[in-house]
Amino acid sequence: MFISPERVQLLLAFSLMLFGMVFLIAGLWKLLAREFMPAAKALAAQSARLSAKGLTDDISRVVDSAARLSESVNDLIRTSAGVGVFLIIVGISFIAGSYFIVQ
Repeated sequence: MFISPERVQLLLAFSLMLFGMVFLIAGLWKLLAREFMPAAKALAAQSARLSAKGLTDDISRVVDSAARLSESVNDLIRTSAGVGVFLIIVGISFIAGSYFIVQ
């Protein structure tokens, strides 16, 4: 017989392991990419210049907007890291599930 319960079990375990590896690599890629770090560094440098100028001139609205933008970029970085950790956890659980199916 071509389709047997053992083959279906192995196929399911293999596919779960494959998906787990894809999720694990995607999560690591998301954590290690650091695509927002150059923007955050440039924004911090410009915010420091604006705040120094804001002390001498009356541009408090611009300084406040720069502070809000900096907070938003920091939230974006934290969210990106959270997505990476979630993908890693899902990948590890898929790999563990494939192990338990084989056992």
